[in-house]
Amino acid sequence: MKRSPLALLAARVVTLPAARVVTLPAARVVTLPAARVVTLSAARVVTLLAAGLVALGAAGCGATVTVGSSGTLQIAVTEYRVTPQKVAAQAGPLTIVVHNDGRLSHNFVISRGGVVDAATKPIAPGQWTELVTALPAGRYLMASTLLSDQALGAYGTLDVGGH
Repeated sequence: MKRSPLALLAARVVTLPAARVVTLPAARVVTLPAARVVTLSAARVVTLLAAGLVALGAAGCGATVTVGSSGTLQIAVTEYRVTPQKVAAQAGPLTIVVHNDGRLSHNFVISRGGVVDAATKPIAPGQWTELVTALPAGRYLMASTLLSDQALGAYGTLDVGGH
């Protein structure tokens, strides 16, 4: 009877043709920190929803999403994409609400010239976090840097202009 590799791993015992038994090490358990709870006022929720709808509408057509006067940007991260991929904002305070819509943990990093300017901790699937930063004018890379996310397309650009 042929057993699948997963069945062999689940049993933790592998029988080799020479009748040797190899015991595999137990899986390492990693405990992630608890999610941060953020309380939002009704006005803030309406502002975030409006910003999200604008971002979703523009992101679908591949256009650049411009951050409005609220200074809030909604970002979705999956295994294959950061959405929206093109963002324009003014220099100064920027609140980025990062949603992990993928099946794996992702983070969100803003960098320029290989230097990280702002980053989140890993975000569990289905969870979100808020990143508050202030960026000077310039072009930035937005990316998830866990595993091979960037190679799979999980990146975008953030153009920050002056006031």
